[in-house]
Amino acid sequence: MSEESKSHPHRAPSFMAAGAADGGSFEYRLQRTPVGVVILDAARKIRSVNPLARQLLLGRESTTPLYGVDILSLHPEGARAKVGWLIDCARDSADGVASLLVTTPMGSLVAKVTRLHTGPAPANIGYCMMFHAQGELQMGDTGEDGLGPLLKLPLMRGKGGVTTLIDVDQVACLTAQGHYAEAKTLSFTAFCPRPLADLERRLDPLTFVRVHRRHLVNIRHVLAAERDQGRLHLRLADPDSTLIPVSRDKIDLMRRLLAV
Repeated sequence: MSEESKSHPHRAPSFMAAGAADGGSFEYRLQRTPVGVVILDAARKIRSVNPLARQLLLGRESTTPLYGVDILSLHPEGARAKVGWLIDCARDSADGVASLLVTTPMGSLVAKVTRLHTGPAPANIGYCMMFHAQGELQMGDTGEDGLGPLLKLPLMRGKGGVTTLIDVDQVACLTAQGHYAEAKTLSFTAFCPRPLADLERRLDPLTFVRVHRRHLVNIRHVLAAERDQGRLHLRLADPDSTLIPVSRDKIDLMRRLLAV
């Protein structure tokens, strides 16, 4: 998640209503959008998570167990400081609440953390983290299948956690890296904080083809089809001239699409 603006660190952001009649005020949309909820212990380890929060953190198809996982480990390295800052603000604030307004390709998200007390000792503290999706997700649609095509790809570059948005037609390929992806573009390589399966669903299937379980290739940027140790590979137009393997079950498709 890339940070667009921060609210006051000790309370949730307030927004002016646009009027109940237009049905488009922040308060109206907040009540109609699904909410991702994560319960954390004092060490920021996950104790409970609802389906939407799981989807936002891991992607819709993932079945990875989350109980006991450090919430920071599920975010890109550049975003961990921001998530940690948000939790620390909730821990240290007088009212035990902190929030953050962020922007993702799915739209705006309001991330809110509330401090929970499970006992008298400081160690018996937990947190409730909530994600309000203010983009295109609507009540009853907790998946990404209903979203439109992805026009910009979020890429994280450098240690500062700066998110760059690049036109998807500049991407040569996307490679799965755990729960996220690595993007090779026509000018650089960067980390993409989205699962490969989610990206595949939102990219044009006539242009971005899953040629291998780990690789999604923009066939417009394929320079050559080569044989390497008896297997078909695609040479890409990125600065590294990356060679991507083609799965055996995708060879016929590649031959048809590339006329090779």
